[in-house]
Amino acid sequence: MKKIGIIAEYNPLHNGHIYHIEQIKKQANPDLIIGIISSSFTMRGDLSIYDKFTKTNQALKTGCDLILELPFMYTLERADIFASNAVDFLNLVSVDEIWIGSEENNIKLYEECYNKEKEINIDKSISYKNNSISSYPFLSNDLLGYFYYKRIKDMNYNIKLNTIKRIKSSYLSKELESENIASATSLRYNLDSLKNYTPSFVYENNNFLDENKLFNNLKYKLLSSSLEELKNIFFVDEGIENKLIMINKINNLEELINYLSNKKYSKTRIKRMLIYILMNISKNEANIILNNKIDFIRVLGFNKKGQDYLNSIKKELKIYTNIKENDNLALAIELKVSKILDSIYNIGLFEKEQKGPIIYE
Repeated sequence: MKKIGIIAEYNPLHNGHIYHIEQIKKQANPDLIIGIISSSFTMRGDLSIYDKFTKTNQALKTGCDLILELPFMYTLERADIFASNAVDFLNLVSVDEIWIGSEENNIKLYEECYNKEKEINIDKSISYKNNSISSYPFLSNDLLGYFYYKRIKDMNYNIKLNTIKRIKSSYLSKELESENIASATSLRYNLDSLKNYTPSFVYENNNFLDENKLFNNLKYKLLSSSLEELKNIFFVDEGIENKLIMINKINNLEELINYLSNKKYSKTRIKRMLIYILMNISKNEANIILNNKIDFIRVLGFNKKGQDYLNSIKKELKIYTNIKENDNLALAIELKVSKILDSIYNIGLFEKEQKGPIIYE
């Protein structure tokens, strides 16, 4: 059985993603496509415009057979950590290949960079961001691609990485650059144009999650917390808590992010930090989760082929199909995140967490 893995955020799922799946089926002829998607938040610290169960349903309709979750605590991280976590989960389900979108569509560039990195001694005085720019001369998809490649090589996983050329739009473009394919970034800025760039099962669902609604809860959390309480939160470091309690005149999320960000703290890092604060994730909790080996999968949905495959491996690893009372701290936090999102958006996430996976007929 040939098992192909894909790593996605689907924020939102669009025609470019459809093309990606079509090319995988054409070029790889897979028996099974296993997708791992980020939770209701994304790597960069944004709230996804659709919740994870909606994204799961869309992914199954697109052609995936089995959808796994990249839980909240493994999603909101730097690109290299995000990539490593995603590959680790896919390795647990024994994918043979991972297929990714790529600007250059040239795996040899990853190999050259990997070999070069082993030869040089990176200057530790350079910030992570500048270190990445100088060491990895890639655009957004290929930077992630390199980190996928690096994880596979570092861990000696029996996985082959393949690329598909990204077409018509750049990853971070905010403009609608073609008639039928646009970047997810541009679509989030132009939600009224979804019909031209997404399948009907996406554009007909306009129950978007507006991340600006997080602000009042976040502001209350910040103003009602002491310095010591804030210092205990994951990602709150190096005295930034002193700025966090001085926000009484801040009026919206964008203003708050701009107020806190600077040369040292990028807007992306600030967004991640603010979400960890809102969800009250302590440094201790984060360290316990992130310093332990990933040894489980969380299943969000499947079709008959995906279900059959799960049944064939269920004795080999821990498989969670819902979240109730369990000994998994990462999933306990996942449940808490859904409770908090439910209190703001009333979308039934908590109930869905406790039910079984989405079954696509």
